[in-house]
Amino acid sequence: MKYNPNYYHNNKLHQLRPRREAIHTFKTSEGILIGVFQGSRGSHPEIDFVVRILKPGKGERPFPPLHSFWVVDLMMKTIDFRKEVIEILNYYIHFYETVEPFQNQQERADFSFKTVELITQKYAHINQEHTLSLDYVCMIIELFCINEKRNEGAYMFYNLLNTLLSYAKKEVDYISVIQASQPGFR
Repeated sequence: MKYNPNYYHNNKLHQLRPRREAIHTFKTSEGILIGVFQGSRGSHPEIDFVVRILKPGKGERPFPPLHSFWVVDLMMKTIDFRKEVIEILNYYIHFYETVEPFQNQQERADFSFKTVELITQKYAHINQEHTLSLDYVCMIIELFCINEKRNEGAYMFYNLLNTLLSYAKKEVDYISVIQASQPGFR
């Protein structure tokens, strides 16, 4: 796969403003690159991080992944795989409740995914053509669980996981989930 060489070279994702190299660059099975970059927010800005994704293509640019991408993807998967999506969401809600955020820059530098292999192997059958890969969904969820846990008082992502679970259980409607996935929703 070919990527914009301004943003991906030496097996690392880069951003131009401010000029930074990703702390980590991960590649999904469909070729989307996920970069973890130094952030600056919250009570621990030295270990904060932001996520950017880069799609294959010479003209593509990195951008922050919208929650609606993975949320809509899992909503689509509930049509044929409701039971499996409920299990995945329960797994990630439990993961969120028990995961420890990074305590220092070295822990962040040593990061490796703890959930992706387990979920993608157990639920490989729910991958569908023309949707996001399950490994993309898992990587994004795991990263956002860790990041939100580092910011005391943050709850939007946790609420989103629970709202999506309620949707999968047919307890809330589509609009409620999409609203919950929007930036700044409280």
